Amino acid sequence: MHPDHRGQGIGSALPAAAEERITRLGGRRADAVVLRRDETAHRAWDAAGHAPEEHRRCRGKPLREDGRRQGPA
Repeated sequence: MHPDHRGQGIGSALPAAAEERITRLGGRRADAVVLRRDETAHRAWDAAGHAPEEHRRCRGKPLREDGRRQGPA
C-alpha cells in the first residue's frame, strides 16, 4: 500500500472483506503471498490473523520481459 494511504483502516478492511467473500462462496482458507523483505505487509497480515507457514512456498513466473503482468489483448 502506498504510504500516503496508510493509517486509514484499508489494510484491515481489505482482508476482512476478502475473507467474508471467500467464506460466502464456500471457501475454507485464505492465503496471502508476501515478499520476505516487506515487513510492513507481514505486520498487516499478522494483525489480520494470518500466520507464516514455513512448509509452503510460493512460485511465480513473469510473463513479460520486464516482469509486469500483461494486460488484456
